[in-house]
This record gives sequence, C-alpha cells and structure tokens, in this order.
Amino acid sequence: MKKKKNLWKRFLSAGLAALMGVSMMACGGSEDGEGSHGLVTVDFMYSGDLSRIEAFKLMVDEFNNTVGPELGVKVKGIPKTAGTTDVLAQQLPSNSGSDVFIVRDNYFKKYTRYMEDLTGQIDQETLDGVYPQSLYRCHYNTETTTSNADDPLYGVPAYEDAVILYYNKTAFQENGITCVSVDEENLEAFNAGTAKDKNGMTKADYGIDFDLPAKGFYRSETPFVPAADERDGSSWKAPAAGEKLVFNDSIAMNWDEVEDLGLICTKDRNPNSYTQYGYYTEWWFSYGWSVGGDCIEDLSGKGDWTFSLAGENPNYIVGEGKTFTGAYTGTVYQAGETLDVKDIIDAKPEDTISYETDNKTYFRYTVNGSAASYHDFSGEIADGTLTELPRIREAFQRFCSLAGQGGLNVCPTSAVYANSGSNIAYFTSGKMAMLEEQTYHMPTLRKSMTDEWGCAPLPRYKIYTEPQNPDCDTIERQGAEAGFSNLDMICVNGKSQVKEAAAKFVNWVASDGQAVLAKNGHPSLRAVDQELMKENYMADNPEVIIDSLSTGRAGDWWYMPDTTWINVWATPLNYQVREAKMTFDEFLYSYIEETNAALETYKVKE
Repeated sequence: MKKKKNLWKRFLSAGLAALMGVSMMACGGSEDGEGSHGLVTVDFMYSGDLSRIEAFKLMVDEFNNTVGPELGVKVKGIPKTAGTTDVLAQQLPSNSGSDVFIVRDNYFKKYTRYMEDLTGQIDQETLDGVYPQSLYRCHYNTETTTSNADDPLYGVPAYEDAVILYYNKTAFQENGITCVSVDEENLEAFNAGTAKDKNGMTKADYGIDFDLPAKGFYRSETPFVPAADERDGSSWKAPAAGEKLVFNDSIAMNWDEVEDLGLICTKDRNPNSYTQYGYYTEWWFSYGWSVGGDCIEDLSGKGDWTFSLAGENPNYIVGEGKTFTGAYTGTVYQAGETLDVKDIIDAKPEDTISYETDNKTYFRYTVNGSAASYHDFSGEIADGTLTELPRIREAFQRFCSLAGQGGLNVCPTSAVYANSGSNIAYFTSGKMAMLEEQTYHMPTLRKSMTDEWGCAPLPRYKIYTEPQNPDCDTIERQGAEAGFSNLDMICVNGKSQVKEAAAKFVNWVASDGQAVLAKNGHPSLRAVDQELMKENYMADNPEVIIDSLSTGRAGDWWYMPDTTWINVWATPLNYQVREAKMTFDEFLYSYIEETNAALETYKVKE
C-alpha cells in the first residue's frame, strides 16, 4: 500500500496551498460580488480533514471555471478546518450563514428545520445517478421522523467515507498466511495459471500448488466452524505445521473465516502470533444488517419506532434473478434485498403491528393486540424466491462474542487500546491484525504505519453447503452486503437570498462534481464514475471502496435528530456486555422499554 505515498504527498501539498489561498480570500481577499459580470455569488461553507477540504476546493474551482458562468453563478468557498457543527448551530437559527453548506449525516436531522426543501429543484437524472444507499438519507419528515422517498429532500450526497476492513499484510505473512487479491470471476483463470491477480502475480509466483476456492480466508485442514451455541471458540484449533493458509482481499469472508483468522492472529490463542489481537470492530452493522435486522423498526411506516434487537422473527433475502412484493408494505424487493419485518409478520396492510414485552423476559410483535405469527414462506423458499436468514438477535450475539473474556477475545475492549489513544493507533503500531474502519484514515496509515497493509471487504453472513470441507465454496445461503458509511450532504440555507443559484450548484455537485472527485483520487457517489475511481483512487484495491460506497448505509446515529436514544443501550453494550460484566440476555431485555420511551419523544404529537 505504500507505493502511492508520493501521490498522496502531492495531494497534500496541493490541498495546503489551496486551503491557504481560500482562507485568505474568505478573510478579505477580492471576490466578485452579486451581479458582477452578471454572476450571482453563492457562499459555500465546508469542512473536514485536509483531504476532504481539498476535494471540495477542486469542485468549487471546476464549477467556477466551467459551467458556473453559463449558469450565471459564482461560488465562493469558505473552508472550516475545525468543523461546521458549532458554526451551523450559531448561524442557522439567525439570518446569517452561508447560502450552501456541508453537514455530516449524523447532524443532518438536527438542522433540517433551517434547510430549504429541494424537492423538485434537483434534476431527476441527477437523483437517479446517485447511489440509492446515499440518497435515501437526505430525505426527512420532521413530523413523522421518517425518511421515505416522498418525504422532503433537504440535501444531496456530496462526499462519503466508506467503511472497509484494513488488514496488516506483514502480520499475516509473519503468521504464515499468503495474501492474494483475485476477484471471484477471475479465480478460474488464476487457478489455471493463465491470469495474474491484482498484485500482478500468478499462482505459481505465490507458490500455491492447489486450486484456491472462492473464499476470503482458506485453511487446508481444520477451518473453524463453531457450534450454534459456541461463544468462546472452544472448538478452534491452531494451524498444524505445514497447513496452507491463504487470505484473499477481494472476496468477503464469512463470520467463521474472520473469527478463524482473528484467532490465528491473537497472541492469547496463538502465542507465536505477530499481533496481540486479531480483529476489531466497534460496529454491529455489518452483522445485523447482513441478515436483514436492525436495532429499531418503524412498525407503521409513519414513525412508530420500536427497539428491535430482541426480535424473534426470522429474516429473508430475495434470491438471484427474483423479485418479491411485500403483502403489507407493497414494496417490490429486488434480488439481494432483505425483507422489512412488516412483510414477514402475517398481517394485512390495514392491520396495526406493535410489540409486547415484560422488559426482561420476552419481546414479541403483535397484530391488532394479539401475538403475531410469521408468514409461511415455504413455497417462496422452495422456488428460490426467498432464503431464510438468522434472527437479528443471533447476528447481534455473534458480534458481541468477539470481545472480552468468555467470548473469543480476538477483539480488544476499549480499556485495552486506551493507552494507544485510539483503535487506529493500535492498528498502526502493529498490535492488531484487522480493523474495520472508515476510508478517511488512509492518510494516517500511509504516514504512520511501517508494516505493509491493505484493504478488504467487510465480513458477510455466508454458509457453505459443506462448512467443514476446506475446499467447498458452494454457498447454501448468504446475507446482504452490509456496512455503514459517513455521508457529507450539501444543503441550502432556508434563509438564503440566492436559493435558485444555490440549487444549481447543489445539482452540479451531485452530478458532474462527482466526476471531479473521481478524477482526483476521491470517492464518487455515482456508479458511472467507477472506472475513473479505479484509475485514480489512492488505494491498491479501489473495488472494495466502490462496493462499500454502493451498499453503505447510515449508522444508527442518523436515525433520529440526536443520539439520546442510542446512549440508553449502547453504553451498557460497549462497557458491560463487551467487557463480560453483563450477560447478553440480561442486556437484550433490560433496555427495551427505556429505549422505546426515548424514541417516543422524537415524534411530533398530533
């Protein structure tokens, strides 16, 4: 991953120069005012690390030098290196503030009351071209707390930080693991010896003398397949002498594989390990969302939210080449999409779905006040339309078992890496083999990490037809690709005096402006720019970032205007459950009513 360091330095230098110039301009440098040369001036405030500031500066310059004069608009950039949150909190309630501004998705709903509704002001072609997983979070109804497609549009996607799996390649190699990078569609040619992988190497170059299956992690003798109720990895076995171990950073591992690899790279389990810990993620999203569950569910589609991690319902995913129409919501689900819980419960559209609990014993959905049953999808399963997936509580418990004594202990607790300052510092120091984190950390890794590193897809729920057979890669069932991302939205101040001109710039940022990012080594939120990203993105495996951008969802901190409701259950999760001070079942039922009470406070009462 170090081969592009000089390129990165060049971007840093350009970004610093651009930032200095724009900062001087914002502090009194000459700017064409409104009406000068027939152009309307639009103030645009943005923030972020140096890389993001440089990206927005590139877009502003491109707009002003190309289509801006044609549209009659000139954009004045106002960068804020310290962030815009405090500035927005001061300016938006008043008549001051920039015409256009960037807000991160976790603060978006807090400020929508001050934003211009852009519904009908953005070209439909522009909206159609942006990844749906990015666009949906720009909708919000302040009264119902919903984000449906017909709810007001208060911004458009501008810049996104995907979440990927970073891995320490040096650590893997020291632990006897060969690292390759070959997509599944190229695997047959790679195994035949006629094709090179993304590292430019053939199978013979790696010394691999067997056919590599389509797995994220392969071990030739005793792959780890834990029993259904196994939480501590008691059945795991260390690799035997001469056992073949191969990691492929172009194919997502399943939960067994990432745990197996994590155990190999955890010194407590494998005393010869190069790293102290094998794997760290602080987010449950890729586990729960992969099987179709979530931490809260809107049981009416109108903002009736309930805490749902204790849900007992099975989940379902639509099969390849199939579609499915939900009987309750009417949603037409496409291949690879998981069903809404409302379409799993046996209910009619006119029925009322709610939940029932005694807080510490059970949680169950009800239909019109009676215990709900779940629809019989045996026919749809038989013809391949649907595949059943685990319950959300099963996926969530699997996530919780990664850390702490009594679990796998491959994942350090917050107390373990506190002395390093952050999980990133723990990873860069060579103490952790795999880390699930955002792409904006790449400059830090390039600057600080002496070990060789790379990036890979997030783990995914996946079961093989013969799990114990190392060579079997035939998938019996798998969940959705799932992970979160942090999104920068570009919005218009509701009190701006140049709203029409502002909307023109916002429209451009979400369309041609994304190509400017892709050409200059930054992420683009349009599928049409994928080839530009592959050519220019500052990473050795840009396909992983592209896939993450196209599937990444908003973290749970986006669901409501603030995180009060999350703190109710996330604090005990992180500091008690994951540190083995509270059992999973104690946790699961202890915070249902308290969280639901917090959720009730967000909905505007009629």
